[in-house]
Amino acid sequence: MSRSPRKAASPIRGFIYAVLIHIVFGALIGVSLRFQPQVIEPLPGKPVQAKAIDLAAIERAKAEKKRKITEKKKAAEKKKEKEALKKKKAEAEKKRKADQKKKAAEKKKKEEALKKKKAAEAKEKAKAEKKRKITEKKKAAEKKKEKEALKKKKAEAEKKRKADQKKKAAEKKKKEAALKKKKAAEAKKKAKAEKKRKAIEKKAREAAEAQAQLERDEQEAVSAFGALAWAIQQQVSSNWSESGDFSGMSVSFLVKVDRDGNVISVTITKKSGDARLDESAENAIFKASPLPFPAEPRYYEYLKEFNFVFKP
Repeated sequence: MSRSPRKAASPIRGFIYAVLIHIVFGALIGVSLRFQPQVIEPLPGKPVQAKAIDLAAIERAKAEKKRKITEKKKAAEKKKEKEALKKKKAEAEKKRKADQKKKAAEKKKKEEALKKKKAAEAKEKAKAEKKRKITEKKKAAEKKKEKEALKKKKAEAEKKRKADQKKKAAEKKKKEAALKKKKAAEAKKKAKAEKKRKAIEKKAREAAEAQAQLERDEQEAVSAFGALAWAIQQQVSSNWSESGDFSGMSVSFLVKVDRDGNVISVTITKKSGDARLDESAENAIFKASPLPFPAEPRYYEYLKEFNFVFKP
């Protein structure tokens, strides 16, 4: 902003200097024009011997002399004017050179100032650029850091998500396996319970059937034994021979036999009150062996022990 007025003032100053030079030069020319050559009067000389003088030659000589003086004077004036002009030109040139030098100095100063300013601006610009680059670098580093942090955070989140997903899948698998195992255990337990129930039912049914069969067998055995009871009584009675009056008396025994009806043991369960009768009746049972016995093997379990009442 400060250079513009100086640049504008330089042409004006040059113009003023040129006008002043022309005024001075014009004044000098005016002075020379106003200057009139002085007529030099001949000094009165000493009387000489009169000679014949050529007036015309004298006049010519005077005129020539005058002309020469005038020319000399003009030459001197011209020389003076020339020297003055030369001096003026030299001064003007000196002034011009001084002005030029001054202008060059000012220009140099301005250029140096401009250069300095530009250097300062360049320095400031470089500093600002450096600062900007540092800021950009810092921002880029922060952005990179943020990006890396975000990337790391995302990676950690993804890792956590996958870990959670894996954990959930494992827990789900574990739960499913546990549920499957539980269901299998329940199914097994249920099957076992069902099997047990069926086994119990079967056993109960079989037991019931067996019991029913036993009851049937027992009834049949009892019926079969009942059919032979009279024959057993007659066979024991035919082997008894004890004298005496035993009217109205009886003796009870528990008789054990094998599958063929052979008597194994005889135990008195109710005595008659007469030892002879009791002993003779026991001997008669042993003597009557083998006793009549049902041929069906399944009846033996019900008839291997039976109560026998002997009445004489």
